[in-house]
Amino acid sequence: MQPVTTSEKVGDAYVVTLRGEIDAFTAPSLRDDLRALVEEQGARTVVVDLKTVTFLDSSALGALVGVFRRLRERDGELRIVRPGTTASRIFELTGLDAVLDLYADQKDALSATSE
Repeated sequence: MQPVTTSEKVGDAYVVTLRGEIDAFTAPSLRDDLRALVEEQGARTVVVDLKTVTFLDSSALGALVGVFRRLRERDGELRIVRPGTTASRIFELTGLDAVLDLYADQKDALSATSE
């Protein structure tokens, strides 16, 4: 199943909303989209909304960690809305919940970007 990705600018943040499955086949496209947002559009705050993502694998996490590093190099921030499914467990299993800023919903993630 191909993920559905939408991107919009909300205030100073770029919100990337994903749906479906993000795996080794779809993560490269996500990685390219996130890289372009930071490097070509100059995004400093990116909110990745995974609320309706049903599956994430290590390649998906790699794409998120990659944009996290790019943003940190530019004094930017990555905010992640946790999947509303069991897919959110991967963050705890990998320890990334201690590294990445995770939020329950997009409203919380967007309000945190203004801190």
